[in-house]
Order: sequence, then C-alpha cells, then structure tokens
Amino acid sequence: MNELRTLRRPVMHFDAGESPSHVTFDDGQLLRRNLPWSDFVQARWEYAEPGLIQVEIGAWLVEIRGHNLDPLFAAIEEQTLLRVRARPELDALPEHEPDTFATEIRFLEPQVAAPRRRLGQLEIDLDG
Repeated sequence: MNELRTLRRPVMHFDAGESPSHVTFDDGQLLRRNLPWSDFVQARWEYAEPGLIQVEIGAWLVEIRGHNLDPLFAAIEEQTLLRVRARPELDALPEHEPDTFATEIRFLEPQVAAPRRRLGQLEIDLDG
C-alpha cells in the first residue's frame, strides 16, 4: 500500500515579530534566557556545519542546532526573531522534514582572545 502524502507549507517552529526589543532562547530543559537585541554582536552560520547557528548577543554565545535553519537565520539577520525553543522530538518525525526547528540550544560564554602581553625593555648587562 502506498502512503498518501499531503503537501503542506513548512512550519516555522519559532516566533518572529516586527521590531522586537528582546529575543528569548529556550533550551527546553533548564533555562529560558531573554536578551535585548541592542546587545547583538553577530550571528555565524558556517557552510561546513549547516545544522548550527551561533549567535553572539550580550555576554552570551548562543548555539542553536536544528533542522532547515535558513528561515531562522533570516529572522536573526533581520532582528525579527522573538523566541525560539528547542524541540528535539520533532527530529525523529518524518512529517516535520520540511519544517524549521531547533533541536538544541546551548548558552556559552564567548571566548575572548587572551590579552597580548606587553613586552618590556630588555635588560642588558653593560658592565661586563
């Protein structure tokens, strides 16, 4: 028996709004963190790792792992993202293949380059 598939529009499992002042990241397990867009530094989405977006905002590096992340990155890029919650259970369901969703959200402190050591004047023994 052949499975009858219905065509449907992809579901975006995140909320966007017009010019929100804050964005909420929810890891779905322990923590929901609300951060102001005014503290946004950058978002990175490397071609080599299409399932990971890194957002540097305020004192945090937010790592978002998920599926079909292009619409989510666009919402970050346009600063219209209002909230996103990790939904790992959607990854195992084939009917969610066309959807956009986060499977994991992690909060890390951004790595800051170590301050450069200032080289002082060399001491040379001129007496001997």
